Amino acid sequence: MQADLIQTLNKEGIHEYGSAELKKFEQQLTKYFAREYALNNGNDQAVELGHGPIALAADDLADHHYDEGLEFFKAFLDRETMSYTMAFFDDDPDKISTSDKSLDQAQTDKLRLIAQRMQLTGNEKLLNIGCGFGYFESFLLNEYPDLRITSTTHSRDQYDFLHQRQKSADDILSSDRFTLLYTKIDDNTASIVGTEKFDAACSMGLMEQINNVELFFNLVSTLLVKNGRMFHHLIVSRDLIPQFLDPQKTLIGDYFPGGKVLPYYALRRDFEHFTFQDSWFLNGMNYWMTLDKWHRNFWHNLERIYPALMNSKRVEYWNNYFVLCKAMFYPENGTAYGNGQYLFVRK
Repeated sequence: MQADLIQTLNKEGIHEYGSAELKKFEQQLTKYFAREYALNNGNDQAVELGHGPIALAADDLADHHYDEGLEFFKAFLDRETMSYTMAFFDDDPDKISTSDKSLDQAQTDKLRLIAQRMQLTGNEKLLNIGCGFGYFESFLLNEYPDLRITSTTHSRDQYDFLHQRQKSADDILSSDRFTLLYTKIDDNTASIVGTEKFDAACSMGLMEQINNVELFFNLVSTLLVKNGRMFHHLIVSRDLIPQFLDPQKTLIGDYFPGGKVLPYYALRRDFEHFTFQDSWFLNGMNYWMTLDKWHRNFWHNLERIYPALMNSKRVEYWNNYFVLCKAMFYPENGTAYGNGQYLFVRK
């Protein structure tokens, strides 16, 4: 059956993971991004972080990308955490390509690393902005028995999935220590979250969607206690790549409407209501390996989603997405494009 599906897709010019055609395509894209990074090597121009609305296309992003369907994401994400962000394999890029660490373990290691860098003690009230499928919450609630978490999502598929988890008595998310809110990030967010003040706030894979960082940080500041911590995990470039700041000028906007990629240095400073504490650059080969495993899973489980849940155009769309993203992280052994993690303290 799988072979028949692949043959059908091949006739439409859609080639499977590991094929010579797809490897050639990825190599071509990798060369393109390598040239772009070389052209902008050392570009450390100041970046405007305080212009326009908080987000440009939140509704389009949810509809276009995150609400593809639960079974689709189950087909390629790890089973343990269903994390749709970079997994952490190693700090050393040369060890990543030979790592025998499973995707499940690498994602769990990422969650543990973030909890450590957030300096969680376990008795906080935490706000997670853009919670995905809720497995960071599961991890934290199990690791810290006194922690209380409020999480937000603007994806209807994610919200429905999490709401069902809350109804299951044997799921940790049924605990009264967990609160789920359906909201996008805008001027109404504070009123939806309520008057409760949090000890810490965090996000993973959200900041790429933020257009006005200063306005967003101001919003978060109203939800935190004095000296409360704010932590963000996001995709960054080493140097400023001007077109990465404009979703209309790159393929990034085709997959993430309104999305942009900041240079790593852009957030390494104080803001009106926050003092910068620390930051970490995670080598991009971690994300290349994550994407490669997702891509392989996508094709391994293809008959679960095609043609029942998506047509060949969507298969091509996501196939190209995996290739494009891998090509962005691979050049310069992952040093030009990776993930940034940032810790701030509320003034």
